[in-house]
Amino acid sequence: MAQRPINTTQPNTSGSPSSFSERGLVPEESREAYDCAIVGGGVAGLTLAIQLAQAGRRVVLFEKETYPFHRVCGEYISMENYAFLERLGVPLAELNLPVMTRFTVSSPSGVALHHPLDIGGVGITHYSFDPLLVGLAARHGATIRQGSKVTDVAFADDEFTVTVAGGATYRARTVCGAWGKHANLDGKLKRPYLAESRQGRQFVAVKYHLQLDYFPEATVEMHNFKDGYCGLSPVPGGLTNCSYISDLRNLRAHGNSIAEMERQVLMRNPLLRPYLQAAQRSDFPPLVISQITFRERSTVDNHVLMLGDAAGTIAPLCGNGMSMGMNAGFLLHPLLLEFLNGRISRAALEEQYTRAWRQLLSVRITAGRLIHQVFGQPQLTTAGIQVLRRLPFLTDFILKQTHGQAY
Repeated sequence: MAQRPINTTQPNTSGSPSSFSERGLVPEESREAYDCAIVGGGVAGLTLAIQLAQAGRRVVLFEKETYPFHRVCGEYISMENYAFLERLGVPLAELNLPVMTRFTVSSPSGVALHHPLDIGGVGITHYSFDPLLVGLAARHGATIRQGSKVTDVAFADDEFTVTVAGGATYRARTVCGAWGKHANLDGKLKRPYLAESRQGRQFVAVKYHLQLDYFPEATVEMHNFKDGYCGLSPVPGGLTNCSYISDLRNLRAHGNSIAEMERQVLMRNPLLRPYLQAAQRSDFPPLVISQITFRERSTVDNHVLMLGDAAGTIAPLCGNGMSMGMNAGFLLHPLLLEFLNGRISRAALEEQYTRAWRQLLSVRITAGRLIHQVFGQPQLTTAGIQVLRRLPFLTDFILKQTHGQAY
């Protein structure tokens, strides 16, 4: 797909696309190296790009798709990120977003727990949220290369060379990987988790929007089914985001048919069944990602600094992947500035980011991974929910392990 730059090194206050290199004035390969190249244009990569651009740094971000588009993801932002996003310039208060303050979880047999959400969150679609972030990054001077698939990242002589489909190359002092759950670059970088992932359980993720006559106000719901669970949460426009993860064996056992798997597996949960039966599917067909694993990953590989799912695939039960991706960018941003200003070495940058990431996020990912192993197992899930119903303080404790503090 052809490159569609949104902006280059100069702020684009008009909001219209511009690029000196596109007009042929300066060949991209001959220009001064960027301070940072970010591979992946989800919320983790985009919020990091905004922070770096606001600090006056030259940053280029590559996104293989073309905005706007839907992603396979829950569309819930924890309130821990609300003030951070408003500081970046995202006008959340003006968007009339649904606010969620309650949580429901059910076992495959329909045993349910209803509980307040201590910190809560808001619902917003990637289709509208990502372009808002793109516009902010561009206005502050970031270069956005949408429709540009990165095919290689090479490090030599203390500098990276980033190659995109078609052969164009870009030089950068640092590279951040924000490409999600899996990408061809994982193989290019020979990331250690890949070998183990081929031996373990694999999952499929599905996402679409539902048009429902009724959905409980201010509520996030998580409904378990055999070897999987489905999250439902409101998003603007009167829609409900439906995202679920299932063991890949469920899909294969039903002829690789999403619809048949839903009928035979998901709808056995009596609380989930009415939503899936009565709903109208809205505005786009189901999005599917297969062969997902939840193996532990490294935060840095071949000097590439990882964010979001690229740093550790985030199970929905960890709390919120969108929020955790932004948290990682918030941690990394000041360390990148320290390195770019010559105050710390590359080795120190990598070591300090890894340590900070583990301190803030690894407990949440580990907790989510452990809960993930229990949820989807009918008897264990039912027993667990029955215990939590009797011990609300334990539910509070678990929710605190999967949500962070406002910053």
